Amino acid sequence: MADGYRITVLQEGREFTCNNNQDVLAAAVAQGVRSIKRGCRGGGCGLCKVQVVEGSYELGKASVAVLPQDERGQGFVLACKTIPTSDLVIRLTEDS
Repeated sequence: MADGYRITVLQEGREFTCNNNQDVLAAAVAQGVRSIKRGCRGGGCGLCKVQVVEGSYELGKASVAVLPQDERGQGFVLACKTIPTSDLVIRLTEDS
């Protein structure tokens, strides 16, 4: 998509746009979306953990301590390390 991808936050029904090669957290912060918590922004703290319910993405380097392999298999990601490759629908977690 030329202008980026649409990210929908399930619990809020809110949408924002994530530009190409921009991570989900950076896009959320830039557009005033405060429902995704933020911490280190380096993939180590886990505060920005969300679950991708629909869509595809690339996940950058993230600590296995805060994002174990079994959670990755269930669609959990760190928003600071997630680059969409399609529109996404995300669910906030207890951590986020």
